[in-house]
Amino acid sequence: MRKCLVTGGTGLLGLNLVRQLVGADWDVSVLSRGEANRRWLSDLPVTFFQGDVAEAADLAPAMAGQEVVFHVAGDTGFWKKRYAAQWRTNVDGTVNVIEAARRAGVRRVVHTSTVDAIGFDPNGVANESWADFNLGRFGYHYAISKREAEKRALAFNGDGIEVVVLQPASMVGPYDVTLQFGRLFEELRDGKVPAAPGGGACFNHVGAVAEAHIVAADRGRPGERYICAGEAVSYRRLFETMAGHVSAKAPRLVAPGWALIAYGWIEETIAGITGKPPQINPGMAYYMSRMPVYSSDKAIAELGYRLVPLEKSVTDAYRFLIGNGFLD
Repeated sequence: MRKCLVTGGTGLLGLNLVRQLVGADWDVSVLSRGEANRRWLSDLPVTFFQGDVAEAADLAPAMAGQEVVFHVAGDTGFWKKRYAAQWRTNVDGTVNVIEAARRAGVRRVVHTSTVDAIGFDPNGVANESWADFNLGRFGYHYAISKREAEKRALAFNGDGIEVVVLQPASMVGPYDVTLQFGRLFEELRDGKVPAAPGGGACFNHVGAVAEAHIVAADRGRPGERYICAGEAVSYRRLFETMAGHVSAKAPRLVAPGWALIAYGWIEETIAGITGKPPQINPGMAYYMSRMPVYSSDKAIAELGYRLVPLEKSVTDAYRFLIGNGFLD
């Protein structure tokens, strides 16, 4: 059996990836900081290692004997108070993982980045060669940290190890145990969403993104980046699709960019007083007021990447959440 390590194996993408790897007869190990969410893999023959990618000393035991490392772990938060910790996880953690993998003789690291590391083309469709980061004057620290992590990851390629980068867009589907999008079902059902952001995003099924990771372990070209995006969908349409599953109505109002950004400032100010993470900040609000569109043609051609309709992705997410008591 081929051996691999998955960092961040207990998040949305990680859980789907681990399950697919086991189904494809890989010998899978998972590195996670704690035991939270490991129960979603308890039915599988998975070896667990406890460790933090930001702590280089934690990595050596998990790397021993691995052929491929899928580096999925990352900090997607947007609270200014935790920017330094986010940098340690996303940037320093990536360097730690690849250095440890190289020392252990790992053949290849498949690094999970994000389309946010590209920025977006306001006038068209961006692909892997798009160079204008274009984050607006409010900044977007998650994107900045992932862009730097990607740059440092690719710098290792050919120096005793192969590195392939995948850049997913927004992912929807089963095993959303941290409720990345899943919480919206409940909030829409309970009438807690007064308006939809004015922008949108590219959405695809998390299972298709996981499939592309596995293919990239062999067919991805070293040193290359592959966008794994999907259908460009307005947040209004996303909310309408999700609301239909919980017998609710999506909000009729669409928040203009200036209003969403103002709300981001308010949330950030309140967070500074309460010490609780904001729901949104100005940088994220700016991004959510735009409609970034990405081409997955390269991943489709070279990795067999699949584009899945939004309705299928949302249905699979809903069925998992309702079947496991998340929407009681």
